[in-house]
Amino acid sequence: MPHLLIAKTVHEDGLRLLRERSDWTFTCLDDAHDPEFTEQLPAADAVVLRYRSLQRAHVDLAPRLRCVSRHGVGYDSVDTVALGERGIVLAITPQANASAVAEHAMALLLAVARRIPQCHGSVATGQWVQGTGSQPFFELEGKQALVVGAGRIGRAMAARLRGFGMAVRIFDPFLAPGTLLPEGCELAPALDAALARADVVSLHVPSTEATRGLVDPLACKRGAILVNTARGDVVDAGRLHTALRTGQLYGVGSDVFDTEPVPAGHPLLAEPALVATPHVASFTDGALRRMACESIQNVLDFFDGRLHAAAMVDLHGSAA
Repeated sequence: MPHLLIAKTVHEDGLRLLRERSDWTFTCLDDAHDPEFTEQLPAADAVVLRYRSLQRAHVDLAPRLRCVSRHGVGYDSVDTVALGERGIVLAITPQANASAVAEHAMALLLAVARRIPQCHGSVATGQWVQGTGSQPFFELEGKQALVVGAGRIGRAMAARLRGFGMAVRIFDPFLAPGTLLPEGCELAPALDAALARADVVSLHVPSTEATRGLVDPLACKRGAILVNTARGDVVDAGRLHTALRTGQLYGVGSDVFDTEPVPAGHPLLAEPALVATPHVASFTDGALRRMACESIQNVLDFFDGRLHAAAMVDLHGSAA
């Protein structure tokens, strides 16, 4: 009888899928940190990963391991080389969090554009400052947006930007020729030229060797807004700080950073035009339920011989 190790607690609807299967046993850890996690690995035929990494040392502790399923879409914290050497399958939940992350990206964009944190502060402190000096707020309608990454989240974001009356271009270095774009969107053939034209840049690419440092904030149009709900290392933190400090960017909304948690005293945190959240874009009621169900269903489907190709990761590079 196969055994599933779930690191860490997931939505009850996902666990219900397991309870309905008499041919499975499972352990769900409240705290997925070592040593609790490592102590459970030798008995695991499959692992669901939420908020933790899986490195070669962990794989070596799991002789029975055949399938790893991410509670989410990113897998930069998983040693894919170690999995590939053992023939262990890696699955993700590509459908689960696209809406949640796109909504969060829009929330960050609007918070930056309308200076919501500063406005709240002025009301809360009794100052009632209407406006921010000589600089008016940033209006979205009629401006140009660039979405970097044409996956499910990027496409969901593009649709939302279109709904705000923006002209949307999409850049994706891995887009297959002939791929249909969302309605009303155009393809941006070159990143630097597209950055120089865009009033809003929203990032939706995974962290890989090819995407680390992909977007140069100093190459953005002066006065643009940059939103990052992808991964922190897609943008160079030093150049991002310079772009904020010099006014190259109107503002930045970021749910992700190159180091997480962000250390106290990080220079970006001193910039008033930054709106930051602690990597919580997918932390919604709907997304948590879908990620739990899909990540566990992926494991069950794998052992039942019917795991869908769209959920499998090509361990030589990208999601299948």
